[in-house]
Amino acid sequence: MNSSVANFPASVAGTAGREFCSAPRLAVRFRAASRVMLISSVFMSATLYSDHSADAWGKYPNKTVTIVCPWSPGGGTDRVSRFWAEALKDEFGQPFVVVNRTGGAGAVGHFAGAHAAPDGHTIAVITFELCTMHRMKISHLTYRDYECLLQMNADPAAIIVRADAPWQSLQEWLDAIRTAPGKIKMSGTATGGAWDLARAGLLRAAEIPIDSVVWVPHPGAAPSVLELMGGHLDAVCCSVPEIASQLESGQLRVLAVMSNERTVAYPNLPTAKEQGVSWEAVGWRGLALPKGTPSEIVEQLKETCLKITASKKFKTFMNKNGFGIKVRATDEFTDFLEAQDKQWQEVVEAAGYSQGLSTVGDPGPQALPWLLLIGLSIAIGWESVRRTDSADEQHSSSSIGGMAVRLALIALALTVYVVAISWIGFASATVTFVSLTTWRLGAKWWVALLTGTILVTIVWLLFVKLLEVQLPSGSLGLPF
Repeated sequence: MNSSVANFPASVAGTAGREFCSAPRLAVRFRAASRVMLISSVFMSATLYSDHSADAWGKYPNKTVTIVCPWSPGGGTDRVSRFWAEALKDEFGQPFVVVNRTGGAGAVGHFAGAHAAPDGHTIAVITFELCTMHRMKISHLTYRDYECLLQMNADPAAIIVRADAPWQSLQEWLDAIRTAPGKIKMSGTATGGAWDLARAGLLRAAEIPIDSVVWVPHPGAAPSVLELMGGHLDAVCCSVPEIASQLESGQLRVLAVMSNERTVAYPNLPTAKEQGVSWEAVGWRGLALPKGTPSEIVEQLKETCLKITASKKFKTFMNKNGFGIKVRATDEFTDFLEAQDKQWQEVVEAAGYSQGLSTVGDPGPQALPWLLLIGLSIAIGWESVRRTDSADEQHSSSSIGGMAVRLALIALALTVYVVAISWIGFASATVTFVSLTTWRLGAKWWVALLTGTILVTIVWLLFVKLLEVQLPSGSLGLPF
């Protein structure tokens, strides 16, 4: 072999070593390059910060703004959301797009709005349920999780009966309840919904036990009104705009409106207060921003929104849809929400809903986790016994010991799972537990993780979306 070829690696290594060891020039070059990189980084950071600041304050909004609506398309809150999207687009010259995030009795949409990036490019539509969800263990969200921007709507609840009903006043209706508790049936929404709580507060203010009236849950006011007109209910609690056509046709009557003063839209309807019951229950809608949104953006949106509420276009839209107008901005709106939060805490507790809805016929947020826990316990126990029975005879004693250890570990894991549900929520705890258990039983890690994810997805679609069953959200505040 040629000696020069044979010595090639050594010669290269020696040359490289001499160059590296004689590195004063390399060090100088390195320090010079470092200075250039540092100066460039500072310059780029300053430029980016300058651009970001200009985008945030001087050019807001600089992209499409999302308006998160927590209720279904076509409903009242959706119509209000789409009005604001159009009005704000006209003011700012940028697209404002409504996204409906439904489910969890309003918790999903409220959660999405509260936890979006606080840059002003997500606006949350918040509703009355924000003041009650956390009281009924549906969500941990409160008004404190937002920068409260503007209230634009307030519709008081009302007690509504058929035109041929025997009661001509609120007091006559209340006397009938006192005389025959448990006889009168009424509805207006689901158990624990806005109108259920409104009638509970009214009965409480009249010093009548809340369970003296049978509340028949319905998915909304519309089906409740149909049941009332069909003679299957004795009364309905909802807002007056929701029965406007039946009221005008003379099919229904309003015994009382739950507001301090008569409404502008219906000045002939008496209030509960003027009939001797001091109680106010108002369903409201408003706009809010994620907590931490820069004050400059909050102020800019506030001024623009107030300009819109003073316009003829806004008033025409609200009147056409029968929505009551009530405008409160930022600090005043926040104070109103604080008062609402305290007011509904007392009603929720008096109605027995403060521990969730499990005490009033609803399975409650813990029902499904416990059913799943029992099913998993049976399945895992059966699998352990099956494996032991199939073991060879000579290893029977060791197999029994191994089974005992596995069952003890499973029992410990199930205990941790139950505790974790209340801590981190149903979804996170279930994915973790099912994935680890499946992996421990011999599945590959990716199969185990996929199994847990698929199971929780099926549960979410079936129970949360379709059946609207509550599931624990945990301290993380997840929708379920």
